[in-house]
Amino acid sequence: MSDEIIPVFSGGIGRSGTTIVGHILRKHPNLFSGAPNEIRFITEVYGLLDLVYGMHRIPRTQLTFREQISLLNPLNLSIKFRYKMFRRKASGYWWKRINRVGEESGIHRSMNWKKWAALLDELEQGLDDPVKAGRAFLFGYIRSHRRFKGQKYWMDTTPPNMMFAAEIYRLFPEARFIEMRRNPLDNLSSVIPEPWGPSDLRSALPWFRDRISLAVQAKKKIPKNQHLTLWLEDLVSNAREQSYQRLLEVVGLTDDEKMREFFNQEVNGDRAHIGRWRNDFQDPEVVRAEYLRVVGPIERET
Repeated sequence: MSDEIIPVFSGGIGRSGTTIVGHILRKHPNLFSGAPNEIRFITEVYGLLDLVYGMHRIPRTQLTFREQISLLNPLNLSIKFRYKMFRRKASGYWWKRINRVGEESGIHRSMNWKKWAALLDELEQGLDDPVKAGRAFLFGYIRSHRRFKGQKYWMDTTPPNMMFAAEIYRLFPEARFIEMRRNPLDNLSSVIPEPWGPSDLRSALPWFRDRISLAVQAKKKIPKNQHLTLWLEDLVSNAREQSYQRLLEVVGLTDDEKMREFFNQEVNGDRAHIGRWRNDFQDPEVVRAEYLRVVGPIERET
């Protein structure tokens, strides 16, 4: 168990402000994040949660066809097989990949291969107590990161974190969670062009509905003082100071000059593209009507 590092997980739909929150908080001298900002190896199929607790079951809308097939493999009942698949991804996609802006990302930016391989070996050797081994693996990763300087907090901004927040909390009960939300129509118009998500409105709507539902259910299993739902529009425009203070409070940080300066100068409504859905969609009112039909009421509309 670690009494020194408190993990902070930011998540949401994707393109909802998780990265912005990460940029704000990483300016604080007592919080460490980055390179990569999204480690991926906790929540993905055959990730740390699957290794420790067994394969997860989530709606098909959140899985690729290949992932759906993977979850049916009877060998998944074996923790040795799950570790084999975990290590395969840890040596491939999680180790080095090309991100959405065409740049190299992955764990190779955090440490050299020798350190990463040693952590994987230690994980395998400890699987007789998978919870203890899983916790040790993440904290070992943090402490081995070439940029870690002994900070109390560490942050990851992988969007699916909130879908799996209950399982993450089960493994890391000291963790803090920040769910980022934004106007859902803006969110959809921002997600659809991305290479990693649904590429059209027909598939995006049930994907969006199920992802929100999973996060809502997950938050019910986490103490209220350890999670925060923060709307992007409030953070950048409508309730800036209140949102900023709530962010500090849920993590457990005090205000800091550099963090405050970044927030005041770099976090604003112009960069958030509020109301973009009205220009991005060819028939915005049709999109709005379809959202209401498939997902339900729109909580925030601009």
